[in-house]
Amino acid sequence: MNRTELLKEKHAGILLPLFSMRSQKDWGIGDISSFGDYIEFFFRHNFDIVEILPINDLAPGINCPYTALSGFAIDPVYISVEDLDDLNENKNLKKSLLEENRAALNKIKKSRYILYDDIRKIKYSFLWNAYQSFIDNHLKATSERANQFSTFLRQNDYWLNDYALFRTIKDKLGWISWTNWPVELKNKGREAIERFSAENKKQIDFFKYVQWQISSQWERLKKKAEKLNVKIYGDLPFMVNQESADVWSRQSEFIIDVSIGAPPDAFSKNGQDWGLPACNWWEVEKKNFEWWRQKVKRAQDLYHIYRLDHMVGFFRTWIVPHNKNEEPHFDLKDENEQIARGKRFLKAMLSASWLLPIAEDLGLIPPYVGETLKEMNVPGYKVMRWEKRNGKYVSPEDYYPVSCATTSTHDTTTLKEWWLSLKKKEKKLFWKMVDSKNRCPSSCAKTLENIVEKLFSTSSLFIILPLVDALGLEARINTPNTTGTHNWSWRPNFTIEEINSFSPVMNRMEKLKKIIEKTRKK
Repeated sequence: MNRTELLKEKHAGILLPLFSMRSQKDWGIGDISSFGDYIEFFFRHNFDIVEILPINDLAPGINCPYTALSGFAIDPVYISVEDLDDLNENKNLKKSLLEENRAALNKIKKSRYILYDDIRKIKYSFLWNAYQSFIDNHLKATSERANQFSTFLRQNDYWLNDYALFRTIKDKLGWISWTNWPVELKNKGREAIERFSAENKKQIDFFKYVQWQISSQWERLKKKAEKLNVKIYGDLPFMVNQESADVWSRQSEFIIDVSIGAPPDAFSKNGQDWGLPACNWWEVEKKNFEWWRQKVKRAQDLYHIYRLDHMVGFFRTWIVPHNKNEEPHFDLKDENEQIARGKRFLKAMLSASWLLPIAEDLGLIPPYVGETLKEMNVPGYKVMRWEKRNGKYVSPEDYYPVSCATTSTHDTTTLKEWWLSLKKKEKKLFWKMVDSKNRCPSSCAKTLENIVEKLFSTSSLFIILPLVDALGLEARINTPNTTGTHNWSWRPNFTIEEINSFSPVMNRMEKLKKIIEKTRKK
């Protein structure tokens, strides 16, 4: 279903990070197999979109999915080891590996937080053995699977070669910054790269094999979703980590002596410094947004809809100089220049793929961003608690149709937290928008149910409901301006296999199923 068709009807979606998709068979984090089970569950309750957060490969010690090693590679933590063909061909090897790692696996699965590094390490050990089996049983024999691997390499050479090379050099040099690599490797000198590639071919090919295996599992997942007419809604972060294959391989397109962030606002009086490099827009535009076009090309293999993170940053980017004598500032000062760049970017994205982008246009957003999105028929966001006009909350029925309505985001308090923290006067004002004819229920759970039902009355073509809000939970996905294991670690206290026996969960989901049925009949 292309973007034109998606804009012809209403859609109901659930936001649930892949890492949160708990199952009995997972290894301490949601995986591709778990995702398939959740898609089936949401489909049975009339949801036709499942939104996830970024799934890009992360460096050791990092759990934030918005600062990745690559804008293209998928993190191996998400692979389903149980579904690795090259291990399943050798049952004795698989059984032996499971016995050797049983204690480590038990520790990982019992942890309160997601142990990203531990999971990645143990999955890499299984993947290395699977890779060795693939070499012995398929590559040497030039089997059909070997041919499939070759096809994947050809189709993905626009990102895979640089990623696998970068990832191997990082391992070999002890994860020091690429800015401190030997100058020939740092600057991608031809002879040095050819020599290193020849000396480390097996390991470089291993990282390619890992991405092939993940992509193969994802391809089966996507086909399953399409069979059920469920759309996978992915997330394309605005930027990658400075220590990424992208920045190293495209050094002229990034500025690494400054950071990007957000200007001061009600949530951060000093503004935010995200510690990520800035885009060299002059160089990027000279190449007609090639890096972003390629990211969308990759997204087309994985998703049906993609989220454009930090939409305002494409119009104007908040720059935080590393030199403390310089003041933070926007990279473009003139509003007309800002509008022109944003339009050029969106035109490039729309021409790069048939996928539908949804723009994350939240925060301090100049009016021209929304106007541009309307002009180009790209949905923006409508978060109920932030939609106000003339001191009153705007009813979802009055939202602009080409938009995405929601109760909260992964960066905000949940609907329940927000409601409980709201002052009495503000609660009355908000409830007046929800139901002007009846008093607010004394039960918090009932109030939240009514708010969610009100959301589904929206004119917006897209409704995305975070699972935590669907279930009336307080669990946070991320708390901005904080770091630690508490972020990007939330998992429900039930597995997908147990969900049918959790009556509070099933009661809420059955109610939502009926609400969606009623909404679609209008």
